[in-house]
Amino acid sequence: MSQKSQPRAEHLLALIKERYGNRLTPQELDEVRASLTAILDGAAVMRAVKLENGDEPNQIFKPEGDPE
Repeated sequence: MSQKSQPRAEHLLALIKERYGNRLTPQELDEVRASLTAILDGAAVMRAVKLENGDEPNQIFKPEGDPE
């Protein structure tokens, strides 16, 4: 987990515990923490990609019936 995502993950986990803590086991809360960490780290990687206003999506054209 990156240093920036850790406080954010703990804050989100606290909110989840507040809402659903009575329905989640400690093992499930650990799984939620791991999922939050993965999501936040992935989002940080995506935010690091610099895009310009004119950048278009990377699309691969495959016509129907293409044997590949």
